[in-house]
Amino acid sequence: MSILIFTDNPNVMETRLVINELQARGIKTQFLAPWDISLPDFPKLSPTVVYVPSNMLHRGSTFELLHRLIILQKLEELAPIVNPVKAMMYYSKETLTMQLYGTSIVTPKTLVTESVDEAYRFASTFLEAGTEVVLKPICKARGLGVVKLSEIRSKADLLQFLVWYTREHAEGVFYLQEYVPNLGYDVRCLIIDGDVVGREKRFNPDDFRYNVSAGGSAEAFNDSVYDDLAIKVAKQAGLKITGIDILPGADGKDYVLEANCYPGYMALINATGIPIQKKIADYLQSIT
Repeated sequence: MSILIFTDNPNVMETRLVINELQARGIKTQFLAPWDISLPDFPKLSPTVVYVPSNMLHRGSTFELLHRLIILQKLEELAPIVNPVKAMMYYSKETLTMQLYGTSIVTPKTLVTESVDEAYRFASTFLEAGTEVVLKPICKARGLGVVKLSEIRSKADLLQFLVWYTREHAEGVFYLQEYVPNLGYDVRCLIIDGDVVGREKRFNPDDFRYNVSAGGSAEAFNDSVYDDLAIKVAKQAGLKITGIDILPGADGKDYVLEANCYPGYMALINATGIPIQKKIADYLQSIT
C-alpha cells in the first residue's frame, strides 16, 4: 500500500501527525505539492490512496485553483481521493447553505450575494429590528474575517464597511447570517467515513467566535445528542473526513453552522486524548 499526501501546506501539525502515523505503520508515503507537478506530462505515480489535508483550492489565484483542480482530477483517475474532488471543489459555507436549504436541518437565516446593495438591505433589515448580523468569508477557516455588524452607525458607514470588507476578506462575495442567540458554546463533531470519532465543546466568554484558533477554549463533549445530525450533514456534504459545527440555540433549536472539509483537530486531541491521526490512518488503510 502507498499513500500520496498532496498538499500546499505540509507543516500543519495535523498533517505531520498523520504522515508520522502512516510511516510508523510501515506504509509507504509520498509527499507532493502543487508546484511539484508540471503539465502536460504527468508524473508516473501509483498510489493506493491520495490524501488531501489542506485547503489548496481556496488559497491563491483563480489560475492556481484551476491548475490544482486539473491535477486533482488526474490524481482521481489513479486512486480514491480523500475528501472526494467534487466535495472539495464545491466546498464553502455557501455550498453547505445551498445543500441544506429547504431541508429539515436548521441553519441561520442567510444571504449570499455579490451585490453590495443586497448585502446592505439584508443587514439593515435585521439591524433595524434589533437583531445582530454576522458577516463571514465563504471559505476562510479558524474564524478569520468573521465580524458582527451592530457597531456600524449609519447607512454610509455600513456601505463603506461592506466595500472595504469585500476587498479584504470576501473577494467579491458577501455571506451574511442572522446572529443566533445561543447557550454560550458550540459543539464540533469530527466525522470519519460516516462515524463520529470525537466531540468537543468550544466556548469563549470574551468573543462570539468559539474557534480555539480565535482565542476560544475546548473541552470534551461526551453526549452523543448531535451525532445523528452531524452524520446527516456530512453525508449531505459528501465529505468523508469533516468537522461539523453545531450551535445549540437559546430557542431550543440546533443550528448547523459549518461542515469543514479540512478540519483542524489539535484542540480535539488536547481536550479528549483521542488520537485522531490514528483514526484517519485507519480509514486511509481501509480504502482499497
